Amino acid sequence: MEKMEKFEDMPIDEMLISSLKKRDFVVPTDVQVAAIPPALQGNDMIVQARTGSGKTLSFLIPIFEKMEGNAGIEAIVLVPVRELAQQVENEAKHIGNAKGLGTVAVYGGTSIENQIRGIKKASIVVGTPGRIIDLMKRGALRLDSIKFFVLDEADRMLDMGFLEDITWIISRTPDKKQVMLYSATIPEEIVKLSRRYLDNPVRLKLSEDSISAKGISQYYVRVGDMNKLAKLSALLDNEPGKYLVFTRTKIGAQRVADNLKKWGYKAFALHGDMTQAARTRTMNDFKDGKINILIATDVASRGIDVEGISHVVNYDAPLFQKDYVHRIGRTGRLGKDGKAVTFITREELPVLRKIEEYTGKKIPQMTIEKHGKVRERIDYREYADVFGMVTLRFRVDEKTSKRDIIKIMEQQGIRDEEIGRIALGKGYGEIEIHYSRAHRASKAKLKSVSIVRKE
Repeated sequence: MEKMEKFEDMPIDEMLISSLKKRDFVVPTDVQVAAIPPALQGNDMIVQARTGSGKTLSFLIPIFEKMEGNAGIEAIVLVPVRELAQQVENEAKHIGNAKGLGTVAVYGGTSIENQIRGIKKASIVVGTPGRIIDLMKRGALRLDSIKFFVLDEADRMLDMGFLEDITWIISRTPDKKQVMLYSATIPEEIVKLSRRYLDNPVRLKLSEDSISAKGISQYYVRVGDMNKLAKLSALLDNEPGKYLVFTRTKIGAQRVADNLKKWGYKAFALHGDMTQAARTRTMNDFKDGKINILIATDVASRGIDVEGISHVVNYDAPLFQKDYVHRIGRTGRLGKDGKAVTFITREELPVLRKIEEYTGKKIPQMTIEKHGKVRERIDYREYADVFGMVTLRFRVDEKTSKRDIIKIMEQQGIRDEEIGRIALGKGYGEIEIHYSRAHRASKAKLKSVSIVRKE
């Protein structure tokens, strides 16, 4: 395929080209170069491309180029989550305005009446499956005359259990239409879906099924739960940038954001317990640079496509290897470099090994030497064995007995059941103590107390 240096080299309307130029879109990305010409010819499309590759314009440009603008709803774009619906709507409005074609985004958590009013003025609808079905059942949205049907991030929609919803929606559209399916990976379910609903599609593969992580430097940091905030603080202070930080839970996301704010960081949480208005405001502030640290859960972050994210930090290691791929893919976009850092506790080392197996990449350990605003503490739990026991080593003289050691521990309020093995050697001794009491042992009248690290 001949390389197209600019959008104006493509057979698209001058008004669209002018609209793209106003937003500094002059040179198309690889996915745009590959997908726009065959889509303009009316082919059904299966495009394997990851978020951040410029795929949104690769299906919007052909749609707006070919829409008539006088036949009500002509196109629908199905997306997995509302944040992605808002982003696609934003792109569509910018280029659609040039041709006087309206776009409306429909999703849960906000006024359905406003969305119904928007549908009446729109040529293209972008929405999540649940709200699309709701509007169709109310009779407020009819898709029996559409000419274009886009499934964006199809693999994520299937992961989220939307297969039946997609089937219900697409079965109520005309047989004759152009279907464009976009997905970061092409699992067997996608293949089956394409066989059923796509007609001799053009297939383009612009991302790998396993992560290539081009442009993304990946590292892990060994740290216990107690010191994760301190390590994040050190990273923020020593490597300034735009950070997307992942936690496993909504409570965890809010707690990390609140704690960072106390130390003066511009950090905000993004999770499902927030109102839609709060989520939208937070996302816009993150895009605009008013905040530079976003703490999110996996579900809340789906569809986040923000330019300029320099760091992705897995504050909590992901439970599933696929989530690791989705998380770190938010950086290193559109040819820019990015950095992904995963915090790993001792118990999570097997999780790290599974991620390495899944991605086919050895992830090197990174040591953060400098401190940040938040100071580290001794995390005895990180040094404990599977039974929760920490081994302390100390100096002793020849007269010291095990009974003497127990008495010293008792003086610190450490009970007998919280003490494990005691060993005395020539000039040194070792004692096992439950991690919850180890801080007391460190204050006891023992010489040169140190922790015995166990891997």
